[in-house]
Amino acid sequence: MAWNLSRLCGRVPRTVSISKLTKVLAQFYSKFEVDVMDDFTSQLMQRKIDKWDLQKRKNDALIENVKVEEKEAQEVKIEGLGNEQLAFLLQDAMDNDDRELVVNLINLCVEHNRAPPFNILVNILSMCSQNGDKDSVYRIQKLCKDHYAGASKQNSDFQHFVAEAIWVKGDVSKALEIFEGIYRDNAYLRRRIRLMLKYLIADLVSNRSEAALWNIIKFSQRILADFQDFFPLTCVWQACFLSEWFTDQCTALELLEKNNGLCKYVVNRIPYVVFVSLKSHRTEVVYRLLEILLKYKMKQQYSSVVGSLLDYQFRYGDFQSCAEIIRWTIENDVALPSNQNIKMINLLLNEKMKTPLAPLQPKRDDKPKYNLKF
Repeated sequence: MAWNLSRLCGRVPRTVSISKLTKVLAQFYSKFEVDVMDDFTSQLMQRKIDKWDLQKRKNDALIENVKVEEKEAQEVKIEGLGNEQLAFLLQDAMDNDDRELVVNLINLCVEHNRAPPFNILVNILSMCSQNGDKDSVYRIQKLCKDHYAGASKQNSDFQHFVAEAIWVKGDVSKALEIFEGIYRDNAYLRRRIRLMLKYLIADLVSNRSEAALWNIIKFSQRILADFQDFFPLTCVWQACFLSEWFTDQCTALELLEKNNGLCKYVVNRIPYVVFVSLKSHRTEVVYRLLEILLKYKMKQQYSSVVGSLLDYQFRYGDFQSCAEIIRWTIENDVALPSNQNIKMINLLLNEKMKTPLAPLQPKRDDKPKYNLKF
């Protein structure tokens, strides 16, 4: 037995390799550090979640309290709110598109001379002006003058929001007068005014107000003459060109003929016009656009529009129209975006229609042909 024990003890190493010990300890401490970090991260995230849940419950409670109908209760609540809580209530009301609550809160802010954050006031101004709420716009104007005098002055006392509200209410002539005054006096707001006019003009043309349209054209021409800014006029052109009414379409053509240089600036509108027209399956609008592009010798844009029209017809399986478009482009020396696409369509058309197509080699002719037969 003793002999066996001695043999066994002899097999057990008296020393441990330093390299092995280092490796084992490194693995141990690495695992230990990972466990500690995981535990710390989990605790930190849990504390954050608990904090967010608590704040959300508080905010929900505040919202429910503010929605009480009695005015006295509302007055008490808004008097006790901090700036962050007031800002949260206003933002939540805007996110939920609760215009009535927003207006009520703004009225209370005016009564108690409380000023929400400036960026929230600007967002509320935009919301009220787009809905034609002039009274609320005037109240917010007063808040901004009292609490943000510098920013109010820089933004011309937010008169452009007043103009938008007046426009929505139907007095386009008065609104244009305000817009023009701000445009001339405050270069800082010109970009904002352009953005407003972009949507207001489109809405006005769709509502068929010829007198107002005439006023807008005159306004746009004055801006063009004094500041070389084509933007308002291009908005008028686009709205009239997309209109379903023949008189508006004629107005779009007249604008191009009477305003030198406008054609160059409407180029940026062409992709949108084509997209909207084809999306609503109004191919006749695209054909009219092609006639204009040919008339003003804008072959680069013409090729792009023809390519979009060809893709549209191909997508909806109108192979006859595809064949006619391809033949017409070849006869008039109009390059399509890709020869590979033409070959593919040729193959499909041959298979579907069993009729040969015109050769792909273009026929050059010194005299351009403008008659569109597809």
